[in-house]
Amino acid sequence: TDSSTAPALDAVEYIDYDFDGAFNATSIYRGPPTHERESAWFNLTYKHAVAIPPEKLSALNKSEADHLQQVPPEVGLGYIGLLEVFHQLHCLNIVRMYTWWQAGKYEEPPEGLVRNELKNRIHVDHCIESLRVAFMCQSDVSLLYVQIGGAAGIRADFASHHRCRDFRKIEEWIDENWTVV
Repeated sequence: TDSSTAPALDAVEYIDYDFDGAFNATSIYRGPPTHERESAWFNLTYKHAVAIPPEKLSALNKSEADHLQQVPPEVGLGYIGLLEVFHQLHCLNIVRMYTWWQAGKYEEPPEGLVRNELKNRIHVDHCIESLRVAFMCQSDVSLLYVQIGGAAGIRADFASHHRCRDFRKIEEWIDENWTVV
């Protein structure tokens, strides 16, 4: 992938990052719904779109025949584009909210879900498939280790080291380059 097929690629920088994936690890994104947690997920997933110039469509394997949404005329010319990472995070959030809703932790359907089990199932299944494809596409080959001993016996060590794209840089890029709300 290059910047002609992924315009934000120019913003990508890599950082070393140690995951803390232990079952008892804490994170603002982890646990039952709270006002703070919902706000954190909202801020993580809802980002603006960018305008894709018409002349870039062929490099993106798209054409005007794909019936793409155009940016509003007052914004300029082009088509609305979203960074896939934000769709993936939206999908993860949908699965998260769905599980907590099924556990009775929301009084009303959370945003993105409705009072129709079939529609919710279709949305959640779409998200699961989108995440599966993304995981396989990215194919993280960082190592997980196996620990022995202790009360749990043999278990995975979820504290793993990764070389990651700096998500903050990608957020900065979208904040600087967005054209459509």
